[in-house]
Amino acid sequence: MEDAIDFVVLWVDDSDEQWKKEFEEYKHEATMRDNESIGSVRYEEHGMLPYWFRGIEKFIPWVRKVHFVTNGQFPKWLNLDHPKLHFVKHADFIEHKYLPLFNANPIENNIYKIEGLAERFVYFN
Repeated sequence: MEDAIDFVVLWVDDSDEQWKKEFEEYKHEATMRDNESIGSVRYEEHGMLPYWFRGIEKFIPWVRKVHFVTNGQFPKWLNLDHPKLHFVKHADFIEHKYLPLFNANPIENNIYKIEGLAERFVYFN
């Protein structure tokens, strides 16, 4: 479909114990590489995602797919079998040597590699 428009959204669960462990392990290296402070405020989950998805269902039904990009986490309430949802892990489109990621820039630079992504898409971060 030529006129297809997809949405791409990045998400992280900052309360996930495995994520916290990896973040603590790589925080210093990531700070050195990015040359900026990596504070927890960058990863806070404010509980808005259910409303975001409901808004798409109600007001933007023409969206073909929502590519939900995470490091492998997902909210327990999310229906991974929904026909419009494409659950994408960082490892699905980013080389292993660059993982794990704690910065959106490398994800943004590789979004075009997401399998099945429409030529036209709207990116949410």
